[in-house]
Amino acid sequence: MNRWAIYIDIQGFGALWDKEDKAILALGELMRAIYRIGKICFPNFPDRLFAHQFGDGFIIVSDFEEETLERCVTIAIALLRHVSSTDCFAKAVIVEGAMMDIKGLYPDEVMDNLNSNSLVDLGAGLMTIVPVMGTALIRGVKLDKNPPKGPLLIIEKEKIDRLPQGLSTSDAGEEVVSINWITYQSDLLSDIQRRANLKSPSHIEMEESLLRYCKENEKNLEEWVKNVHKYLLSRKDII
Repeated sequence: MNRWAIYIDIQGFGALWDKEDKAILALGELMRAIYRIGKICFPNFPDRLFAHQFGDGFIIVSDFEEETLERCVTIAIALLRHVSSTDCFAKAVIVEGAMMDIKGLYPDEVMDNLNSNSLVDLGAGLMTIVPVMGTALIRGVKLDKNPPKGPLLIIEKEKIDRLPQGLSTSDAGEEVVSINWITYQSDLLSDIQRRANLKSPSHIEMEESLLRYCKENEKNLEEWVKNVHKYLLSRKDII
């Protein structure tokens, strides 16, 4: 089943690791936002969400395949805006695929010692088990690691007709487009931000924060900075 998935991770996590806990604080705010959206906005079947952490990011997966991607892209935009309030930024990609519990394929001698926290006793040490895997995660990681770089929201071109009206998009390669998550407004976005009590900086505040980050890192992130200006700070065609 092709459930939609958002793969989202903190940009520059490694470089920020030693800078006053900024990376961890940004990851914590991403975690908080995902938790609130899942717990408050979409807690019940069939709209419930499944979220799994992998390092400095998460994959968020729907319960079922959905004809429109409005809910998916709106959640992604709400998350990107909330993280931007930390003066750090995230990149998100939207894909579709399967996610499944794979613990049944792991060795019995390991699984027999698995506790309720997905931990395995290694004597005085511990092993942490990742219980899920699937094409949604594989596609999300692949799309995230490929160009273009930057704090972008990326989706495959073949899915553009399933996006809501009013999104500003730009070609970002042969197979993908970049969605401008700064400019979009909708009733659903406002409702998610309000109910989940998420940070919702203004268009101007987000642009100023991005420009400040670009100025501070322009020597080390030349392509990243270029793509901020190309995909987020200039006028684009409207769907």
